[in-house]
Amino acid sequence: MGENRVMSESSLVKAFRDRAPGHPWVSVGPGHDAAIIEWKADRDAAFKIDSVVEGVHFVLEGEGAATPEQVGWKAAARALSDIAAVGFDPVAIAAAVAIRSDFPEDFALRLFDGLSDCCCRFGCAVAGGDMSSTRGPVTVVVSAIGAGPRGGAFLRKGASPGDALFVTGELGGSLAGRHLSFVPRLAEARRLRALGVVRAMTDISDGLARDLRHICEESGVGAVVEEAALPVSADAYARALRGKRPVMECVLGDGEDYELLFAVSGRDAARLAKEWDMPARLTRIGWFVVREKGILLCRPDGTVTPMPAAGYDHFRRPGGGARPK
Repeated sequence: MGENRVMSESSLVKAFRDRAPGHPWVSVGPGHDAAIIEWKADRDAAFKIDSVVEGVHFVLEGEGAATPEQVGWKAAARALSDIAAVGFDPVAIAAAVAIRSDFPEDFALRLFDGLSDCCCRFGCAVAGGDMSSTRGPVTVVVSAIGAGPRGGAFLRKGASPGDALFVTGELGGSLAGRHLSFVPRLAEARRLRALGVVRAMTDISDGLARDLRHICEESGVGAVVEEAALPVSADAYARALRGKRPVMECVLGDGEDYELLFAVSGRDAARLAKEWDMPARLTRIGWFVVREKGILLCRPDGTVTPMPAAGYDHFRRPGGGARPK
């Protein structure tokens, strides 16, 4: 893990303070009892808290082991993905980190570098945090605050029967490594806000099937997803070839894709497809229907079945430990 210097809270706090990225609204950052943000009167605030836990969201040994930088990046990126999901821009994060005391100080510094790199990429401040030792798993808890137009947040509610269902990027196979290095879709969310087409939105953290249910439940609608239209990642195909899991099981249930899943009116769907000019792929994968029809999957042969109950649930997964591979 690099240098073996013994962990020192005071030296770590100084290093974090000296290296923390800022934001124009953060007038007081790390090193004080609380950060001070000079909030703009015409902006709404989005607040999010998220965590990554060793053995659940990453491992530090064996196959697929994460580097400290990847742990820090993922911790920040997960929280910022939820800021993107409501269509806001990030302002600042605060991070609480618990690390085993026998780890070298270099581990903590590298973890902070990963967290800081993610924030720097999106113009977000690291406004403060907390450091503690633990006898248990390494844990990073990140609180994020974002800003957006007054009354303009994208929510899970708002989809109507007849709306089109879109998704960014590609799905499935994130455990091949993408879950440690994904880029939250903040730029794409900003573009969608500029186009003014989103009626409901969420990010895909627990799998397409599960996160689509969240939109349907909050909006009081059903949905039809066309299996042939789903954008399958190369990682999902590779996992299927290795006999890990069927391709569609990966696409519908793997989770940790952190893509945007959203509703657009039928009238705006064609305009969105025509005007989309972002590098990330954009795919229309289905449409919304009345609640009574449920959530359905249309197979390539034309048969229609209920959407499988796929997706990740922390308290219902078999066994324990990290997400299934």
